[in-house]
Amino acid sequence: MTDGSAPRLTSPRKVIWPAVGATKADLWRYLESVARRMLPQVSGRPLSLLRCPNGVEAEGFLQKNLPEAAPGWLPRHAQWTPTSRRTVAYALAEKADDLRWMANQAAVELHEMLVRADRDDRPDLLVFDLDPGEQGPRAPQAAHWLREVLDELGLEAAIKTSGKRGLHLVVPIQRRYEFFQARAFGLAAARACADRHPDALTVAMRKADRNGRLLLDWSRNGAAQTMVAPWSPRATPTATVSMPLRWDEVADNLDPSAFTIASALRRPDPWEHLPPAKRLERATAFLERAGYELADASPRSRVR
Repeated sequence: MTDGSAPRLTSPRKVIWPAVGATKADLWRYLESVARRMLPQVSGRPLSLLRCPNGVEAEGFLQKNLPEAAPGWLPRHAQWTPTSRRTVAYALAEKADDLRWMANQAAVELHEMLVRADRDDRPDLLVFDLDPGEQGPRAPQAAHWLREVLDELGLEAAIKTSGKRGLHLVVPIQRRYEFFQARAFGLAAARACADRHPDALTVAMRKADRNGRLLLDWSRNGAAQTMVAPWSPRATPTATVSMPLRWDEVADNLDPSAFTIASALRRPDPWEHLPPAKRLERATAFLERAGYELADASPRSRVR
């Protein structure tokens, strides 16, 4: 491992997004400029990096474990992963130089865990990924339906684009619950919403079972799952961004492709103040009274 000095940009003219002519220098400038907005969202969160050294039209790779050549000053979080039976050193981003280093690695996408490194067994976010089907409603309509359910549960959600077709609803929660509890709660809340609109929404993870309906993907609330970070670029042809939104922007004419590394920073930051973290006990009792048992393949999954 090398300590090195401040990060520097190499091969600045390397084209990362050929369709729009955006280069590694453009990625560097974007992450440098968005740092003030992005860092409060990702600080302390272990990151997986989708690197595209040959551009987004070539095959990239997801890097979880930092390479030995990563500078010693780059913050990291070591975590044992039972699936691969090894300790992984995840990158953290705490300052603008950390984002600059990632840009120079052609890290096009930053995917964050739903925990912070100082308590990596307790999520502080719930995430619902709205994945449009071929025939069902558009994601904005589904987002408002799910928001209605969450409001009834006493939970407040922020919303952002996925950077592709979908939307993410993000609910801050207190760090009191294990992953199996968060995941079970996410499934119950998503099912309560889908049951109100059975011809339009589903919680079925198998695509063959969706019948064109929009998926309320609750499964990202499990251990080691991630979501693309707010403000992160995406490996799409037009360099789109996972864009935080105001709820009054979530309308049928919403075009997620309009938010790119070239345009994102012209907008204000609707996530400057996120909703307060909430407890889940009252919401759990509400769901259970409505007939939704909180279960996620574990007899311990009840929130207490």
